[in-house]
Amino acid sequence: YFMGGLAGLYVNLRSFWIHRNGALMEARRKYESSSAAATTSSDGKDSDDDGSSTRQALKKIEQKHFELFLALLKSICDVMVFSNNPGIDLHLKLRGKKNHEGFHCLCGLISAGTVLYNNFPNAE
Repeated sequence: YFMGGLAGLYVNLRSFWIHRNGALMEARRKYESSSAAATTSSDGKDSDDDGSSTRQALKKIEQKHFELFLALLKSICDVMVFSNNPGIDLHLKLRGKKNHEGFHCLCGLISAGTVLYNNFPNAE
């Protein structure tokens, strides 16, 4: 489980980083340029439609970024939980004492909460 957790952490961290520096940055740049063009433009109707579509695209990309953040948070919590299990005891080997049980439980609850949030149907 621990090795699977580490692999999941690597994949989720890489996906989050690529999305943050790629699609999200590009969408924010387009939105800022379209909103700047809309304020300087005298023809408000065409630029408003373009601004609305750009805003919708940015909102969709930000939603995807939040989903990737939740996956990364779940992976981090899973690694923390699995590294404290008997047989692995990473904290005991590195720090000389086990991880605090309260923190262990909190990470498990956050991990379970992210799964419930992802599986709960949208209210839309």
